[in-house]
Amino acid sequence: MAIEPIKKLTILSPVQSNKRIMRAVSSLGAVDVTDAGDHLAVGSGAGYMRRKNISTEDIDDILRKIDTILNLLKSYAPEEPGFFQGLTPIPQLIDKEDLRYATESYDLNARFKIASQLDDVLRRNERTRADIENQLVSLMPLADIPFSMDDFRRPRRIELIFGYIPRANLSDLDRPSYPWKSIAWEIVEHSAQKQNDGTVREAPRIARNVKDAQRLIIAALKEDIDEIKNGLAKLGFVEIQLPAFSGTIEDHIKELSEDAVQLSAAIEENIAKVETFTADRRTLITLKAFWTASKNERLALEKTLGGKWVHILTGYIRERDTGRLRSMFEKEFSESVVILEDPGPDENVPVSLSLPKVLRPLSLLVEMFGLPPYRSFDPTPYLHLNFYIFFGICFSDVGYGLMLIATSLYLIKRTKQYQGVADFGRILLMGGISTVIFGSLLGSWFGDLYMEKYLGQDNFLMKIQATFAVLDPISKTIPALLLALFIGVMNQFFGIALKMYGSIREGDWKSAFFDGFFWYLILPGLLTIVSKLFVDTPQLIYRAGIVLFGAGALGLILTQGRELKNPATRILGGIVSLYGIVGSYGITAFTGDVLSYCRLLALGLTTSIIGMTFNMLGGLLKDIPYVGIFFFIIIVVLGHAFNFVISLLGAFVHSMRLVFVEFFGRFYDAGARPFQALGFDSPICVIRKEDTGNE
Repeated sequence: MAIEPIKKLTILSPVQSNKRIMRAVSSLGAVDVTDAGDHLAVGSGAGYMRRKNISTEDIDDILRKIDTILNLLKSYAPEEPGFFQGLTPIPQLIDKEDLRYATESYDLNARFKIASQLDDVLRRNERTRADIENQLVSLMPLADIPFSMDDFRRPRRIELIFGYIPRANLSDLDRPSYPWKSIAWEIVEHSAQKQNDGTVREAPRIARNVKDAQRLIIAALKEDIDEIKNGLAKLGFVEIQLPAFSGTIEDHIKELSEDAVQLSAAIEENIAKVETFTADRRTLITLKAFWTASKNERLALEKTLGGKWVHILTGYIRERDTGRLRSMFEKEFSESVVILEDPGPDENVPVSLSLPKVLRPLSLLVEMFGLPPYRSFDPTPYLHLNFYIFFGICFSDVGYGLMLIATSLYLIKRTKQYQGVADFGRILLMGGISTVIFGSLLGSWFGDLYMEKYLGQDNFLMKIQATFAVLDPISKTIPALLLALFIGVMNQFFGIALKMYGSIREGDWKSAFFDGFFWYLILPGLLTIVSKLFVDTPQLIYRAGIVLFGAGALGLILTQGRELKNPATRILGGIVSLYGIVGSYGITAFTGDVLSYCRLLALGLTTSIIGMTFNMLGGLLKDIPYVGIFFFIIIVVLGHAFNFVISLLGAFVHSMRLVFVEFFGRFYDAGARPFQALGFDSPICVIRKEDTGNE
């Protein structure tokens, strides 16, 4: 059975043993702890059970220390992810010895003290270096100013103004009228600046918004300064505020540059010290998983209830784990009482899927869409035929299928300890096999690489292609399209059958008959009637189609509005249900869903045509003397590698869409809560199982 049987669990124990029991339940890794207060009376009086007030401040402090070190490593000594880590997060795999060392021998406080000091120093130095770099950016355009900043501010009765003015307005400063007659000015030419490495750099202009500007310095009496600045603004003058420090700007830039170099050296030195922590990364992740599990254990303790003498823990456990639970309590907690019972019909029972190894991989798609209700059925076994057919047709190329098989076998071998990733590899493996099959039937071998213009006359690949090819979708597009639509029709009928199966499992024979069987009458009848528009359908078959359509339509009209009390609205609801606005299905939904299967042909053609295009591009260069064959190989290899990746993504996504939307929409209602056992294993770290061969 794919949905594992679940038992409702209640544990009654002496109140003084509550922490030991929770620790034991957590180590068992088989119990989904629930809030006991949802089922029992909770209060503050003497006759009530009470919740535990649990603090996690000490664990939060430990986790903060661990995260500080891990974040420091992430910032300054990041771990280069491998190929598979880049595809999906893979938890760290440890054994019990790793856990023992992390919890008993690793000195977290000492390492945290060093790490926090390094973090403070690095952050302070980086802030200082950023400030210096910002200052250098603002000062570099002024580096060629020849005078000292002290000289610029030395006059007492005169104020100096520095900035840019358009050259066209420069002559206005020589006018004898007020206020220009009371000023003095001098052009400050740009000069080339010599760098530390000996190269010469032209000083950039600041006033880039001033067209054809001239840099100058203006001297004016302080009592006239406001009038002069107003007049300069009308002439397009842009004032530059010079920095307030002693000495020349060039000398200050040199000092800042030396400080930046020293800071960079200090930062690199501290980063080297941070890199010594990389050996701790594995231990730190183990510790984080351990203390996160410990925190979850305490939080689970808050869900329990305690009285003066008795402590109550409630939850759910898979039936296959009940033996281990009973054995543990008989040995360690003989004074406790373990009560196992079947969940009630209205309970929100968590769902755990269990499938044979060969069927298990596609449960990833079901979990992605949403788990089935506990009393429903797992659709995973029913996905294999249609999903792999969809995938094989979309990706249909023998060469790409062989590449996918090789890639998936390598992925499975490298990740066999990580069930989720290895199962994804098995999906790709089965998809690769399907791709080879449909690629052979549709005649695509790296596009048309088998043709004699690429590999020579009567080559081996051409003979194999001719032997297995059944349908060329490029030259026979209409038959290929009809095949795709036929697959869509059959998949819709399959979904209706599963709808009926689900209703029968729940004992709802009316829904199975009214919402399923009648559609098996109306839809074939509809297809028979529509076929008359395109082919010469025999009159007997056409009349049979009309009878089927009429019988199915009448049945749906009479039953789809059965929940309505008024007879008139019931009939009206049944009529509207034929369209698909209300009811379990609809003719428009059937038509739209079937047409969606045209994407099978479209994606299959796209894969082949793009492959053929790269073959053609390589073939154009093949006849170039001496180097043509090398260009041909490079273009073909790179082109097909690109097409492999893009087409693989498209085949997987669109096959998944045909399942999620056009198939699941017919029968599947997801949304159940996943079974989450209290324990150590988490997305970041798992303990190696002693026997990985039992699956």
